[in-house]
Amino acid sequence: MKASWYAEALYGALKEVATEAESKKVFVSFRKVLLTRGHEKLLPFISRELEKILIREKNNNEVILVTADAKSKNKWSHAYDHYEKEGTILKGAIRQDKVDESIVGGFQIRMKGTLIDGSYKKSLVELYRNVTN
Repeated sequence: MKASWYAEALYGALKEVATEAESKKVFVSFRKVLLTRGHEKLLPFISRELEKILIREKNNNEVILVTADAKSKNKWSHAYDHYEKEGTILKGAIRQDKVDESIVGGFQIRMKGTLIDGSYKKSLVELYRNVTN
């Protein structure tokens, strides 16, 4: 059996527990399973795989709110809250604020695989193309 499979199973079990006492029970049961199957030598590899899973989950839960300047961050925070209430942004996501002067105004919300573009940049680029053609 692969260490990554054990790590995925352990991660899934730990996501379901709410207290520290329950998580200790999960670890004890997990250790017993490893011992009965003769896979206790996989423990160091399982911990490395578990770290990879945690990094992956952290990256998947990152959301970046991009605004044109620091002042407009407060102005466009309501858009972030709206998409979070709507369910587009996962609850508990890690929010980062970033300033990008190239978007001129408005906001962008960037998530892994998704871009919500409420910036003026796209409209201005289209206007420029229409005027120059």
